[in-house]
Amino acid sequence: MNDALTLTVVYEDPAFLVVDKQADLPTVPLKDDPPEKQTLLSLVSRNYPEVLSVCGKNIWEGGVLHRLDTATSGLVVVARTKDAYASLQSIQKADLFWKEYTALSSSFKEPELPGFPAYPYENPYVCGGKEVTIGSLFRRYGENRREVRPVSTDSPRSVLDKSTGTWYTTKVCYSGKTQEGANQFTCRLSSGFRHQVRSHLAWSGWPLDGDVVYAGIEAPNLALRSVAVRFLHPTTQQQIEIRIDQ
Repeated sequence: MNDALTLTVVYEDPAFLVVDKQADLPTVPLKDDPPEKQTLLSLVSRNYPEVLSVCGKNIWEGGVLHRLDTATSGLVVVARTKDAYASLQSIQKADLFWKEYTALSSSFKEPELPGFPAYPYENPYVCGGKEVTIGSLFRRYGENRREVRPVSTDSPRSVLDKSTGTWYTTKVCYSGKTQEGANQFTCRLSSGFRHQVRSHLAWSGWPLDGDVVYAGIEAPNLALRSVAVRFLHPTTQQQIEIRIDQ
């Protein structure tokens, strides 16, 4: 057991929790993982065992409403009751559940990865803080389909047939440089797909620092953090927004 792992509860409600996941910690176990594997869900369940009784998308995922990549840190919402999970799922499907990320990229790089179509949108860096909407279908790609590639509507039929069939959008705006000189972007999305922000930023020419899978520069950590969530409360239906420091 890794004693360095700690649970940070950002917001507590009788219906749900909002917790801050550490980087390099899986959000949920895989189906065949041993019970002792450390995940965000296992940390939460030590103090809030009721989350394990919520049968989410998969029974072994408990009440976790949405996942972050293992290397991504930040906010995750976990339902504490079955009714709350069902309500929050409906809110997500209605595109009323927004997530906001902070992303860092140190240098512009024309997409050189195989399988990327031509980039049809504005470069978010040169738009002076104007929000750019990057949209695509997605397809799984590479060895064991561990990566994803954006798919545009004018992609070849053979590629379109392998895509999700669902259009995903990431709203990106440039928000200046950090003290260390990296370019900072704010990314917002409602419905999401695996590696969506990572792939869309790489497609725009700004791969994340630490994201060598998508041609980013090497860095100790993946420079992606979920810093805010906004959704309707599952009981009161009042809009709430929860935000943490970047």
